[in-house]
Amino acid sequence: MSSNVTLVTACDKNYLWGAFLLAASTARNLPNVPMHVVQTGFSDEDKTFFNQFPLVSVLSLAADDPRNVANRKAEALLTAETEYVGWLDADCMIVGDIEPMLIPENGEFQIRLRGEAENTQVWSNHYAAGEAHHGVPAAVLAQWGADVGQLAIPTHNTTCVTNAFILHRRHLDFIRQWKSQIAKVIAPANTGVVDRRSRPYFMIDESVLSSLLAYSAIAPPVASYRLDQVHQAHVAHFGVNPKPWKRWRKQFWPYHTAVMDLIDWLRSNDLAVPPIPWSLRRENTLLAWSIAQADAPYAKIRTFVGDLLRRWS
Repeated sequence: MSSNVTLVTACDKNYLWGAFLLAASTARNLPNVPMHVVQTGFSDEDKTFFNQFPLVSVLSLAADDPRNVANRKAEALLTAETEYVGWLDADCMIVGDIEPMLIPENGEFQIRLRGEAENTQVWSNHYAAGEAHHGVPAAVLAQWGADVGQLAIPTHNTTCVTNAFILHRRHLDFIRQWKSQIAKVIAPANTGVVDRRSRPYFMIDESVLSSLLAYSAIAPPVASYRLDQVHQAHVAHFGVNPKPWKRWRKQFWPYHTAVMDLIDWLRSNDLAVPPIPWSLRRENTLLAWSIAQADAPYAKIRTFVGDLLRRWS
């Protein structure tokens, strides 16, 4: 092993197949990079599917925190001991050799910050009447500043995306601060990955980390994010439901070949595979494609209706 980066993910049994695709694609494309799969609810048999990869370690989340796994990323990250530590959600997959892009260009921290248009869309239902739709809503920024209680002026007026990021271990105190801040402002209950009842923290872990990037005195400087360039090696993110191991969406269909090839690679190397869901079987390709195509217009309708309901609520 020569890598100075450890990749970390965490999940419960509902994301077994997602974590397996991530671990397998890491083993195939990044053979020198260790990975920690920090889990809850895996059986001993489940763990064997991961332990067959030489650099994958299966660890357990502590039993004393009822929050959703998505809000326990800091706990998982702190298991790594290498110079750099990277987080990947358990619905991500490595496509190609991303090792040259893992180290942040500034040697500190790489994470994706939302651009102005995307950030405005995220907060579109949260601006006050008459407030300009720009950046983070003023009331949210004020709440963040009060809760963090460090800097008077925010260093960022946008949000970050926490599905994938990498930082130098000198900034693990910032990760510990993320953990303690979640404990401070997020109730100790499993409210899912989104909680629209909380205006300043409706994206929960992502909102809390965004608040710290804005107001923490120890927030690391952010380098450009290099892991989403789809024309080259990159991190694919199956970020909305349904996931491919349940049913393919049209937007994810371009990765169907990569997933099928990964499963073929596993079999050709005599590596065990968990029971394969119908959507990931080659013989069901036409059916899976047809459902994905038919689902697209209905997804747009559901999104439109959902937006209306949120505006009226």
